[in-house]
Amino acid sequence: MSGRKFEMLSVEEMRARYGLVARNSPTIRLDPRNVPEDLRHLIPYAELWGVGDDLIREDIVRSSPKEAIDELRRIIEDHEVLLDEWLAGAEADSTNPTDEYLAFSAMRMASDFA
Repeated sequence: MSGRKFEMLSVEEMRARYGLVARNSPTIRLDPRNVPEDLRHLIPYAELWGVGDDLIREDIVRSSPKEAIDELRRIIEDHEVLLDEWLAGAEADSTNPTDEYLAFSAMRMASDFA
């Protein structure tokens, strides 16, 4: 070990200290050219739910109305095969995945968390 001291924080302490909450969610803009054609209509959902930071994404889910969560789950379920084909495909092994790949992956994590 390096001998450096560190402070263990709870999730809530990290949220408060670092502003990791829904209201600080980054603006996501995705390029349709980097999304399989059959999934491009889901880009607005990925731009909303596809936040890479786990704590912010979880806060977004927690603060969203039930109807929005239900719609997210339905969207993911309805496109599960296409999402699997892309997200478990060649780009899954990339050391430099696209922002679009990461956002769609995070959107799926939001649905799983919900």
